Amino acid sequence: MKTLLKQHGVIFILLSMLTGLMGAFVNPLMSLFIVEGLNSPPIYLGVYMVAVTLTGIVISQWLGGLADKGTSARSLFMVAVSGMVCALITFANATAFWQVMLAGVLFLSMGNAAIPQMMTVARQWAARQDNIDITSFNSRLRAAISFAWVGGPPLGYLLASGGQFSLSFYFAAGCALLALIFAFLFIPDYNNKKRTGLGEQAPVTPSSFWCLGLAIMLGSTGNIMYSSALPLYSINELGFAQHTPGIFMGVVAFLEIPIMLYSAKLARTHNKITLLAGAFCCAIVFYVGVFFAFEVWHLIALQLLNGVFYGIFAGIGLTVLQDQLPDRIGFTSAFYTNAIKLGVMCGAGATGIIAQFYSFRFATLGSITTALFAMLCLALFRLLKQKEAQTEKRFVEHSVI
Repeated sequence: MKTLLKQHGVIFILLSMLTGLMGAFVNPLMSLFIVEGLNSPPIYLGVYMVAVTLTGIVISQWLGGLADKGTSARSLFMVAVSGMVCALITFANATAFWQVMLAGVLFLSMGNAAIPQMMTVARQWAARQDNIDITSFNSRLRAAISFAWVGGPPLGYLLASGGQFSLSFYFAAGCALLALIFAFLFIPDYNNKKRTGLGEQAPVTPSSFWCLGLAIMLGSTGNIMYSSALPLYSINELGFAQHTPGIFMGVVAFLEIPIMLYSAKLARTHNKITLLAGAFCCAIVFYVGVFFAFEVWHLIALQLLNGVFYGIFAGIGLTVLQDQLPDRIGFTSAFYTNAIKLGVMCGAGATGIIAQFYSFRFATLGSITTALFAMLCLALFRLLKQKEAQTEKRFVEHSVI
């Protein structure tokens, strides 16, 4: 059974799907749960997201460091999933915001490290295979997470309809327990000790890499501003049925999967930065359309643009960063997940502030702004990359002389 599952990375595709389900049932509900389920003001949503995300970044970086030093990534994944189970059970029984806040900081922040640890152990396996295309493999992992989001949000909203949030939380906890058992039974255990000397300094990270990372963070910020505002905007401000936000999220997840997989093929023949720029263009048009949409079918039709944007953005984002520092895969993988988390923190915090003083509809204007800044970061990345290449060329010529 293990041999069959390991063929073509199927075992990791399944694990990626299970890991995605844990968040797909919960994350889209948190804004509705905090604001309406717990009767908290909208700004509390921003407070919660900032606290949980910052704690999660620290814990994720710490666990990533342990993996680089030789600690089993599978074991770290199981620890993270255990934290997710504790958080979900607490959410299901919470009656006040402080309980959710405490569980989020103590447990969910650790649970959020499950995806980067899953990617770490998957990459460790892929590096030991002979005929694995890393870009396609990364795209399949991300596609599996998106596939989990096809059914997760609609079912999560369905279970939570009528204020029964605990049903969705318990269901997500069941998925987490299943992922825990699956990892224990089927995922190989690798040791990945670094072979660097004690006095060796880490290589300098070029400015272009940080600029590209900022573009990734801004893309995540705009996406989370839209997705955080969508439930309350569509239900409270547009008067849609309570289950419609889940439909929107399920539709885009379904559309982005084939786009995500196809983006890996496009990356073989097209410049990856150009593909990212095209994705941000689709995002800008999508957010403008959402701002002026007032019917259910408008938002459903617009999800095609959202699917193109996020399919490319998520499909090649990790690989683009890894291409910049091919000798520091562990660092770039951790940096990618942390950039996404920082985007989530900034996006959710900004959504809460905008909704507190204006409305959830105006959060979409923030999404448009972040996408425009991301385009500027990509342009700056190209300029810095050219300067760095020229500097390296002059250094090589000087060394030869």
